[in-house]
Amino acid sequence: MSVRPPRVGIVSSQVVLGKGLAAMLAEHPERAVLADADQADVVLYDVLGVHRHNGADLERLVRETSSVILAVSRDLRPDLRARAMARGAHGWISMSVDSAQLVEAVEAAVDGHALPGREDRIGHAVGLTEREVEVLALITLGMSNQEIADRLFLSINSVKTYVRTAYAKIGARSRSHAVAWCLHHGFAPPEL
Repeated sequence: MSVRPPRVGIVSSQVVLGKGLAAMLAEHPERAVLADADQADVVLYDVLGVHRHNGADLERLVRETSSVILAVSRDLRPDLRARAMARGAHGWISMSVDSAQLVEAVEAAVDGHALPGREDRIGHAVGLTEREVEVLALITLGMSNQEIADRLFLSINSVKTYVRTAYAKIGARSRSHAVAWCLHHGFAPPEL
């Protein structure tokens, strides 16, 4: 256990989630204190950011801070959790945790203990890499290989390789079969 209460930053574009997390932490003032995300020991990152900001705010935190980043996951959107993990989050917690579980996760992060969710990412059971998950997620959103290449700053041949290896791992014979597999295994339906 650390000597002082860990400093916890909250990154969320939704006021209700940010204030809710802050109120939950305030129930345990001797175990966690609020801080600016750039100065925090642990950052609670709302996974909606990977949708709204394409994860740029998360990637900046990973690159520019030494904070342990816990993705706050929406249970009905495991694809956002997977994308946050692929962009560098160290673990994740569900939005359904209570305040004691939240503080326990923060303390585990600070003390270097195993973090929840590290091995619970989409596609882990079939051996998908984080990049293959990202490519499949974009296929599920209806993007073409060229659109995926442009979005991920990859060559078209790299995208085709990721598609081919991902299809082999999930047993997909076609794009529609891959989309069906993705939807069945927690990827979000296309945004309307």
